[in-house]
Amino acid sequence: MRKPTLLLLASLAALGLAACCTSPQAGTQKKTFSSFDIPAHGAGKTLLEIGAINLQNAELEQVLALYQELSGRTVIRGPLPRPAISVRNQTTLTRVQALQLLDTVLAANGIAMVLAGDSAVKAVPAAQAVSEAPPNITLPLELLPDSGSFMSRTVQLKQIRPSEIMPVLQPFVKTPNALLPIDSSNQLIIRDYSANVRRMLLMLQDLEKRSGP
Repeated sequence: MRKPTLLLLASLAALGLAACCTSPQAGTQKKTFSSFDIPAHGAGKTLLEIGAINLQNAELEQVLALYQELSGRTVIRGPLPRPAISVRNQTTLTRVQALQLLDTVLAANGIAMVLAGDSAVKAVPAAQAVSEAPPNITLPLELLPDSGSFMSRTVQLKQIRPSEIMPVLQPFVKTPNALLPIDSSNQLIIRDYSANVRRMLLMLQDLEKRSGP
Protein backbone atom coordinates (compact mmCIF):
# COMPACT_ATOMS: atom_id res chain seq x y z
CA MET A 1 0.00 0.00 0.00
CA ARG A 2 3.01 2.34 0.20
CA LYS A 3 3.02 3.23 -3.51
CA PRO A 4 -0.63 4.43 -3.54
CA THR A 5 0.18 6.59 -0.51
CA LEU A 6 3.00 8.34 -2.35
CA LEU A 7 0.73 8.91 -5.33
CA LEU A 8 -1.96 10.34 -3.06
CA LEU A 9 0.44 12.73 -1.37
CA ALA A 10 1.79 13.77 -4.76
CA SER A 11 -1.76 14.58 -5.84
CA LEU A 12 -2.24 16.70 -2.74
CA ALA A 13 1.02 18.50 -3.40
CA ALA A 14 -0.23 19.31 -6.90
CA LEU A 15 -3.30 20.90 -5.31
CA GLY A 16 -1.09 22.98 -3.03
CA LEU A 17 -2.04 21.03 0.09
CA ALA A 18 1.23 19.34 0.97
CA ALA A 19 3.11 22.51 1.80
CA CYS A 20 1.42 22.71 5.26
CA CYS A 21 0.80 26.41 4.77
CA THR A 22 -0.75 28.96 2.48
CA SER A 23 1.68 30.81 0.22
CA PRO A 24 3.41 32.99 2.82
CA GLN A 25 4.51 36.53 2.25
CA ALA A 26 7.72 37.84 3.73
CA GLY A 27 7.60 37.92 7.50
CA THR A 28 4.56 35.66 7.86
CA GLN A 29 4.60 32.32 9.65
CA LYS A 30 3.48 28.97 8.34
CA LYS A 31 -0.15 28.27 9.13
CA THR A 32 -1.55 25.10 10.60
CA PHE A 33 -5.13 23.90 10.25
CA SER A 34 -7.64 22.00 12.34
CA SER A 35 -11.15 20.63 12.02
CA PHE A 36 -12.46 23.59 14.01
CA ASP A 37 -11.06 26.34 11.75
CA ILE A 38 -13.39 28.82 10.11
CA PRO A 39 -11.76 29.74 6.78
CA ALA A 40 -11.25 33.48 6.45
CA HIS A 41 -10.02 35.45 3.45
CA GLY A 42 -9.60 32.26 1.45
CA ALA A 43 -7.30 30.51 3.95
CA GLY A 44 -7.70 26.76 3.84
CA LYS A 45 -10.23 26.88 0.99
CA THR A 46 -8.15 24.99 -1.58
CA LEU A 47 -10.42 22.23 -2.87
CA LEU A 48 -9.71 18.53 -3.05
CA GLU A 49 -11.49 17.13 -6.08
CA ILE A 50 -13.80 14.12 -5.89
CA GLY A 51 -11.72 11.03 -5.19
CA ALA A 52 -8.61 12.99 -4.15
CA ILE A 53 -8.73 11.05 -0.89
CA ASN A 54 -8.96 7.44 -1.95
CA LEU A 55 -7.71 4.95 0.62
CA GLN A 56 -8.52 1.25 0.29
CA ASN A 57 -7.54 -0.94 3.26
CA ALA A 58 -4.83 1.59 4.04
CA GLU A 59 -2.45 1.19 6.95
CA LEU A 60 -2.84 3.65 9.81
CA GLU A 61 0.58 5.15 9.06
CA GLN A 62 -0.69 6.22 5.64
CA VAL A 63 -3.73 7.95 7.10
CA LEU A 64 -1.70 9.76 9.75
CA ALA A 65 0.82 10.88 7.11
CA LEU A 66 -2.04 12.31 5.07
CA TYR A 67 -3.47 13.99 8.18
CA GLN A 68 -0.10 15.59 8.89
CA GLU A 69 0.16 16.96 5.34
CA LEU A 70 -3.36 18.39 5.39
CA SER A 71 -3.11 19.98 8.84
CA GLY A 72 0.51 21.14 8.76
CA ARG A 73 0.68 19.79 12.33
CA THR A 74 3.05 17.23 13.78
CA VAL A 75 1.12 14.03 14.53
CA ILE A 76 2.16 12.57 17.88
CA ARG A 77 1.22 8.95 18.44
CA GLY A 78 1.68 6.20 20.95
CA PRO A 79 0.43 2.60 20.90
CA LEU A 80 -2.68 2.45 18.72
CA PRO A 81 -4.98 -0.14 17.18
CA ARG A 82 -3.99 -1.05 13.63
CA PRO A 83 -7.16 -0.97 11.54
CA ALA A 84 -7.30 -1.17 7.76
CA ILE A 85 -8.95 2.09 6.73
CA SER A 86 -10.96 2.76 3.58
CA VAL A 87 -12.41 6.13 2.59
CA ARG A 88 -13.02 8.08 -0.63
CA ASN A 89 -14.44 11.58 -0.78
CA GLN A 90 -17.55 11.80 -3.00
CA THR A 91 -17.70 15.60 -3.07
CA THR A 92 -15.10 18.35 -3.35
CA LEU A 93 -13.68 19.24 0.06
CA THR A 94 -11.80 22.13 1.61
CA ARG A 95 -8.72 21.30 3.63
CA VAL A 96 -10.70 21.72 6.87
CA GLN A 97 -13.52 19.50 5.61
CA ALA A 98 -10.94 16.87 4.66
CA LEU A 99 -9.61 16.91 8.22
CA GLN A 100 -13.16 16.54 9.54
CA LEU A 101 -13.65 13.55 7.25
CA LEU A 102 -10.46 11.90 8.48
CA ASP A 103 -11.41 12.64 12.12
CA THR A 104 -14.70 10.85 11.56
CA VAL A 105 -13.16 7.84 9.82
CA LEU A 106 -10.48 7.48 12.49
CA ALA A 107 -13.07 7.82 15.28
CA ALA A 108 -15.09 5.01 13.67
CA ASN A 109 -11.94 2.90 13.96
CA GLY A 110 -11.33 3.67 17.63
CA ILE A 111 -8.81 6.49 17.23
CA ALA A 112 -9.29 10.10 18.37
CA MET A 113 -7.30 13.06 17.06
CA VAL A 114 -6.76 15.51 19.94
CA LEU A 115 -5.34 18.96 19.20
CA ALA A 116 -2.20 19.78 21.20
CA GLY A 117 -1.36 23.47 21.05
CA ASP A 118 -1.01 25.28 17.75
CA SER A 119 1.41 22.94 16.02
CA ALA A 120 0.61 19.33 16.96
CA VAL A 121 -2.19 16.79 17.21
CA LYS A 122 -2.19 13.57 19.23
CA ALA A 123 -3.50 10.31 17.80
CA VAL A 124 -4.75 8.28 20.78
CA PRO A 125 -7.12 5.38 21.45
CA ALA A 126 -10.65 6.77 21.79
CA ALA A 127 -10.96 5.52 25.38
CA GLN A 128 -7.91 7.60 26.31
CA ALA A 129 -8.95 10.85 24.62
CA VAL A 130 -10.58 12.43 27.69
CA SER A 131 -7.34 12.18 29.66
CA GLU A 132 -5.42 14.04 26.92
CA ALA A 133 -6.87 17.45 27.87
CA PRO A 134 -8.78 18.18 24.66
CA PRO A 135 -9.09 21.88 23.77
CA ASN A 136 -12.11 23.82 24.99
CA ILE A 137 -13.87 24.84 21.76
CA THR A 138 -16.07 27.91 22.15
CA LEU A 139 -17.46 28.12 18.61
CA PRO A 140 -21.19 28.85 18.38
CA LEU A 141 -23.30 25.72 18.22
CA GLU A 142 -24.12 26.16 14.53
CA LEU A 143 -20.41 26.32 13.63
CA LEU A 144 -19.38 23.11 15.38
CA PRO A 145 -18.60 20.47 12.76
CA ASP A 146 -20.90 17.48 12.54
CA SER A 147 -17.89 15.18 12.64
CA GLY A 148 -15.79 12.90 14.81
CA SER A 149 -13.47 15.76 15.82
CA PHE A 150 -12.64 15.47 19.51
CA MET A 151 -13.20 18.51 21.75
CA SER A 152 -14.19 19.83 25.14
CA ARG A 153 -16.97 22.30 25.93
CA THR A 154 -17.75 24.02 29.23
CA VAL A 155 -21.44 24.84 29.57
CA GLN A 156 -22.72 27.32 32.14
CA LEU A 157 -26.20 26.16 33.14
CA LYS A 158 -28.78 28.50 34.65
CA GLN A 159 -31.92 26.51 35.36
CA ILE A 160 -30.68 22.93 35.73
CA ARG A 161 -28.22 21.29 38.10
CA PRO A 162 -25.50 19.53 36.09
CA SER A 163 -25.71 16.29 38.07
CA GLU A 164 -29.46 16.08 37.47
CA ILE A 165 -29.09 16.26 33.69
CA MET A 166 -26.57 13.42 33.43
CA PRO A 167 -29.12 10.59 32.80
CA VAL A 168 -30.69 12.61 29.97
CA LEU A 169 -27.39 13.24 28.18
CA GLN A 170 -25.81 9.85 28.74
CA PRO A 171 -27.41 8.23 25.63
CA PHE A 172 -25.61 10.81 23.46
CA VAL A 173 -22.17 10.02 24.90
CA LYS A 174 -19.68 8.07 22.77
CA THR A 175 -16.56 8.20 24.97
CA PRO A 176 -15.92 7.09 28.58
CA ASN A 177 -16.22 9.78 31.27
CA ALA A 178 -17.35 12.33 28.71
CA LEU A 179 -19.50 14.29 31.18
CA LEU A 180 -18.11 16.11 34.22
CA PRO A 181 -20.77 17.89 36.31
CA ILE A 182 -19.67 20.66 38.68
CA ASP A 183 -22.71 21.53 40.79
CA SER A 184 -20.85 24.10 42.91
CA SER A 185 -20.52 26.42 39.90
CA ASN A 186 -23.45 24.98 37.91
CA GLN A 187 -21.14 24.03 35.06
CA LEU A 188 -21.06 20.95 32.89
CA ILE A 189 -17.90 19.95 31.03
CA ILE A 190 -18.50 17.84 27.92
CA ARG A 191 -15.59 15.97 26.28
CA ASP A 192 -16.64 14.06 23.19
CA TYR A 193 -16.79 14.12 19.41
CA SER A 194 -18.08 17.37 17.96
CA ALA A 195 -21.17 15.75 16.39
CA ASN A 196 -22.22 14.40 19.81
CA VAL A 197 -21.45 17.69 21.56
CA ARG A 198 -23.73 19.49 19.09
CA ARG A 199 -26.61 17.17 19.96
CA MET A 200 -26.04 17.55 23.68
CA LEU A 201 -25.90 21.34 23.44
CA LEU A 202 -29.18 21.37 21.52
CA MET A 203 -30.73 19.19 24.21
CA LEU A 204 -29.43 21.46 26.97
CA GLN A 205 -30.77 24.56 25.24
CA ASP A 206 -34.20 22.99 25.00
CA LEU A 207 -34.23 21.83 28.62
CA GLU A 208 -33.04 25.21 29.89
CA LYS A 209 -35.89 26.92 28.05
CA ARG A 210 -38.46 24.50 29.44
CA SER A 211 -37.13 24.92 32.98
CA GLY A 212 -37.01 28.72 32.81
CA PRO A 213 -39.37 31.02 34.69
